[in-house]
Amino acid sequence: MIFVLAATAIAASGLALLRALRLETGRIAVDGPLAWFVGSAWIGLSSFIARGLINIPSGPATSVVVLALPLVAWAVTSRIGRRRGPRDEGARDATGEGVRWMPRPTWLFGPMIAWTLLVAGGVTLHGLNTPVHTDDAFRVRALAPVLAATGAWTEPARQVIAMAGPIPTYVPAYAWTIGAEIDPVGVGATVVLTFLALLLLLVALASTRGTPEAGWGAAFAITSMPFFAYHAASTYADAWLGMFLAAAFAFLIAHGRTGSPSDAGRAMLLLLGASMVKREGEIVAAPVIGLLIVQAMAAERSWRRALRLLAPFVGAYLLLFAARVSAVGVGGAFPFLRAATERTMQAVPAVVASGPPEPGMRGAGEIFLRALLTEGNLGLLWWVLPVSAVLLIPRIRREGLSWSLAALAILLAEAAVSAVWLFPQFTLDNSTVHRSLLPVSAAASVWLGALLAARTPVTGPGVPPSKSRSAMLEGARPAPPVRQRGASRTRSREAPRRRGG
Repeated sequence: MIFVLAATAIAASGLALLRALRLETGRIAVDGPLAWFVGSAWIGLSSFIARGLINIPSGPATSVVVLALPLVAWAVTSRIGRRRGPRDEGARDATGEGVRWMPRPTWLFGPMIAWTLLVAGGVTLHGLNTPVHTDDAFRVRALAPVLAATGAWTEPARQVIAMAGPIPTYVPAYAWTIGAEIDPVGVGATVVLTFLALLLLLVALASTRGTPEAGWGAAFAITSMPFFAYHAASTYADAWLGMFLAAAFAFLIAHGRTGSPSDAGRAMLLLLGASMVKREGEIVAAPVIGLLIVQAMAAERSWRRALRLLAPFVGAYLLLFAARVSAVGVGGAFPFLRAATERTMQAVPAVVASGPPEPGMRGAGEIFLRALLTEGNLGLLWWVLPVSAVLLIPRIRREGLSWSLAALAILLAEAAVSAVWLFPQFTLDNSTVHRSLLPVSAAASVWLGALLAARTPVTGPGVPPSKSRSAMLEGARPAPPVRQRGASRTRSREAPRRRGG
């Protein structure tokens, strides 16, 4: 019961933060699962900064204050009159017909929906009834939240917490901190709840934007990866990282289509959350955050306005960086830098490497490609995606998917560099290559769903084909009636400007 109350409180805190920032969509089906992601990110960020940067011990009082701060912020912004509703509604299409939840055609999507619900149910049952799975000598995935709940902050404790990341550490520990008995099954329950929130968010967001086919297609692709479904209940953080990235990509895609500042803010919140999952999260999310800033500049046509919009999120990212370095030092916070330095030195003939030579990268590259293209862990995703991208280049440009495709390419390149160049020994023994592909594959599923499920154009007398896509944009209002005597069709001032790639 305490776990349920804690999860509800975290979601309520996230919803309050969304409303304080005026980033809610106005649709509870979207805002509910989004609030869980945002609340998790807030709990992880504030708790880790308090412990690692300000040295405030973890405990019930700290947890209650952290939870209450977004509620106070929402109350203050409402009191001083800043709460004028969400920045954009994003819940109606231009026809005024409301939300279409069921994808078409039914004969195609009906089995996909059934499969998605079946896998979601199986993951839920498995995750809630199985102790924390581990294949190493200690329960490192449950150990980090246990250390947080007990307040441990020794050198070994800091290393474990930094390795797990603030979200896998402090979100599962929240219920324990406020009085629940420490039970590692609660870690699995937290991951399962995030998995269910992702599926609901993908379906609800796509449906409220006029393309339920994209949401159900992405959910089907994610649940069709057996390795992802398995690790959604095993508490390995790779799937957890994939959930945050997939949710972020849903709003990256929306921002590419609409140019909405709110979608950029939501994507930045979720990328900030992704940076707090695993020690690798910050490295994975950093280039995508940079790309989103550039994209927002292009959309706003003003770098000052874009930076002003995203400055609070960048500031939070820098605070997270400082807290991690303060806790474990630069080397402990970013072992990739040390690995990259060693690899670079090994490439210089004048430097004599100590110890036995590491295996060559050729074998690691072959294993990486085999894991990507020929094994069943990722299904046909990485066969269908490049073929679809090549065949549907005009649609990528028309639907504003170029930016999110560039972000996806960055994520895949990071996975390849890590598996083939930085840590080939872990690829050669097959210990990490499959799990490291889960985050980028989850993001790729969302992008592919958006590409294949093109929005239904609004057609009719006086609606030029080139203008029809704007009717399905976020926040669009019913178009004014067409003048009968050759007058040009006008658009509502509330409708977002059309964005390119």
